[in-house]
Amino acid sequence: MPKKTVSSSFASYLNKPQQTVVEKANGILVVHAGAGSGKTRVITARIASLLKEHAADPSTIIALTFTNKAAREMKERVHTLTDTKYDLPFVGTFHSYCLRLLRTYNHLIDTPHFSILDDYDQQKLIKTIIQKHAVQKRISPRQLAGQISHIKNNALEGTIDFDTINDVLLRELMLLYETQKKASRCFDFDDLLLQTLRLFKVHKQFKKDHQQEVQHILVDEFQDTNHVQHELLKEMIFSSPKKCAITSLCVVGDEDQSIYSWRGAVAGSMVTFKDQFKKVHSVNLEQSYRSIQPILDIANNIIEHNTLRTPKKLWSDKKGRNRIRLLSCVSGHQEAETIALFARQYATQKQALSQCAVLYRSHYQSRTIEEALVRHSIPYVIVGGLQFYDRQEIKDLLAYLKLMVNPFDRISWLRAINTPSRGLGEKFQERFLLEWDQNPFLNFKELALKCISGIYTKGTNTANGWVTGLKKESLSTFISWFNRLAAETSPTKTLKELISLIGYIPYLKNTCEPEEFDERQKNVEELVDAIQAREEKGTTSIAGFLEEVALMQEAKNLKKNDKNCIRLMTLHGAKGLEFDTVIIPGLEEGVLPSGHSIAHNEAVEEERRLLYVGITRAQERLILTHARYRYTHGSLNEQREARFCKELNNSPHIVREDISHWPAPYITAYMRQWLTGAPPPAPLKTFDEEDTPKKPSRHTPLSTKRTKKQAWRRKQRVRHNYFGFGIIESIEPKGGNHTYLTIKFPNGTKKINALFVHPAD
Repeated sequence: MPKKTVSSSFASYLNKPQQTVVEKANGILVVHAGAGSGKTRVITARIASLLKEHAADPSTIIALTFTNKAAREMKERVHTLTDTKYDLPFVGTFHSYCLRLLRTYNHLIDTPHFSILDDYDQQKLIKTIIQKHAVQKRISPRQLAGQISHIKNNALEGTIDFDTINDVLLRELMLLYETQKKASRCFDFDDLLLQTLRLFKVHKQFKKDHQQEVQHILVDEFQDTNHVQHELLKEMIFSSPKKCAITSLCVVGDEDQSIYSWRGAVAGSMVTFKDQFKKVHSVNLEQSYRSIQPILDIANNIIEHNTLRTPKKLWSDKKGRNRIRLLSCVSGHQEAETIALFARQYATQKQALSQCAVLYRSHYQSRTIEEALVRHSIPYVIVGGLQFYDRQEIKDLLAYLKLMVNPFDRISWLRAINTPSRGLGEKFQERFLLEWDQNPFLNFKELALKCISGIYTKGTNTANGWVTGLKKESLSTFISWFNRLAAETSPTKTLKELISLIGYIPYLKNTCEPEEFDERQKNVEELVDAIQAREEKGTTSIAGFLEEVALMQEAKNLKKNDKNCIRLMTLHGAKGLEFDTVIIPGLEEGVLPSGHSIAHNEAVEEERRLLYVGITRAQERLILTHARYRYTHGSLNEQREARFCKELNNSPHIVREDISHWPAPYITAYMRQWLTGAPPPAPLKTFDEEDTPKKPSRHTPLSTKRTKKQAWRRKQRVRHNYFGFGIIESIEPKGGNHTYLTIKFPNGTKKINALFVHPAD
């Protein structure tokens, strides 16, 4: 049979390696498709070629994806490439294809007529089981659902061996879950894969028929497959361990973009593919159509430090110079301010803000950036997440603070009274609100005392209150907390005491998945940092802090309908997207890479892949930032530059700038010059040059030895970026070469680390 070649229409549409993928109609192919290399184009062109050039029946082709969005896009492209003359083959997710098989061959499964439990229904069922057996304090519905999913994603025979589950509680709860699910004739999403795998394992004729019917299988984003999906593919193509029964299998993916191990994805699936599937033809797609070459060069430099990968070098016809900045900031606040100043210049140059994105490791990082954007009236939108002050844990704690300031606030009372749960549920709340309607001049503490004892006017005793037993104890404790919190004079201390008193962190730990708990705990810590920062700027009361948050929310809401917004999102959320300019903040040990990963090589490799994904979202410009100091847990801590920054030391494309001592106007001028190519701003004189006639250099960091040994003196006039000019009242040396200055500013006296203070003269 003569070799089929790609038609002229496809040849003009594809580069040489892409054509290789499309031409090879038979056999097993693994396509290592680098970021922006046109993997969707290859898959859809291959499907179209099978239909047009090889006369394949559409029913013999299936293409498996991971999202419905990707499936829709692929269908549209195939439709266009085939000029609508052919019926479309199946293109959809693994789960949708498995559902199709189970419906078609329902007579072969134990539950022929079944419903599907969505995530909400599954959580509801699990919650009922947990509450019925009173184990709420030992495991949460989300935790149990996650563990069940993990077990099912590793059940390679299509069935679960409960005897292998060592945790007795988990085993018993999972048995109850499976029993009730079976009695309800329901499958969850993981069951769709397991039941289909079991079809192939148990029913040999079904397997044979399927292999005769489906001759061409294509898989998108293969690096995201879990163990069961991998096993399912092997059952689809092998009639025996060494014999391939179908015409072709083509998997497309990029192990360098494998960032979902926490969801069950097997990071090494692309690398080990040749061992699992014999006689494999491998193709690398290395030409990127997205990014300019300098951005690809630093992406290559970063990812080559990973070991679990197939080597490849991304390249592009798009050239560029002077497009990448690595900025060293003195603090997280300066980092956020710099991002806002850049965004303002970006918008001024008539660039669409929607083409600029800030990609961070974790959602908690958005708080300082959001506040800086609001201060500069820059519209923004958080993609795939909530704005900081809209997040559940933040609203929970703010409800307590609002109730401190306004004890008549019923909305805040409703949120706080049973969060964390203390047995004061809906029926109690309804009765309490009815009492409040009848006694509108009582605040919540006075009304609570009346409901407990009947005493609500001093010296007047009515009948015993209706709140008794455990509810009385819970309500009394609730009131006592507010009396105790009222004695605190510092907003930061008040918030810290509140978090401890109500046991909010243990509450989060007991109700969240480990990954979610980590994120939400960091959000709580970030709220402490936020109130600490406000306090250092002169906000001395809880009321003042709440007013500032409210004003910020109002300013944000005024901009929320503006479609031309800068995008803020996590690096995970940015997968599959692209932007003209990308900003990646927080390149520090413990941030990116995250604190949980730094002790494990495999976890660090995934963090490096995350950074790689972020870098390769950028088409034209890239900004990487890190801070020398950040507020964590309400105190200022020194940060260590991420190891990834050191891995870029030899890159000629990166311009490194230490901007820790730059004032805002200079940063603005610098960003304008970078975006427009105008002459650079005048060199900035550094503060260690007061008595040294050296050539000025804007690269000198604030924390040089000369700066650390600055001879501060009482009555000296100094300047702070936020508080303005002030006079030193006292000097307090600390360990580690740190000095703290007590400075009188126009808006009050502050005690500040000398690293954040500059001589005014």
